[in-house]
Amino acid sequence: MTGITIRRLTVLGFAVLLGAAGCAKTWSQNDNVEGTLKLDGVPLANVSVRFVPDDAKVQGPSSSGYTDDKGHFQLACENTKSGAVVGKHNVLLLQGRTDAGERTGPAIPPVYTLAPKTPLQVEVTAGEHNYDLNISRFPPPRK
Repeated sequence: MTGITIRRLTVLGFAVLLGAAGCAKTWSQNDNVEGTLKLDGVPLANVSVRFVPDDAKVQGPSSSGYTDDKGHFQLACENTKSGAVVGKHNVLLLQGRTDAGERTGPAIPPVYTLAPKTPLQVEVTAGEHNYDLNISRFPPPRK
């Protein structure tokens, strides 16, 4: 009786795994996503820029990168590929810190740190590679 139960559970486990693999959706990738981040026209250095896919059905991997001294960033995906998945993204911005824990540069408004509240949204396409981000100290409400 125990052998039959284990065998049934094993078969059921494999069936669940195969079913899940068959239902997995793939997404398109833009292998080169970059841009410049500015706050009220001033480039922001040492800021983490994160593109979080906003798809209720399939959640692809997010992408992130850090800005350099001129505010330029280049994204890399969590799935180890460069770029970002094609589709709508909420953009999150996290202020960099020094080794002493102090913030670098002007403060980014907190609304840009929360995916459901950020007013900064970008539609990544397969053909567009430059996504300049211009934010304000007084951001508009999310649409």
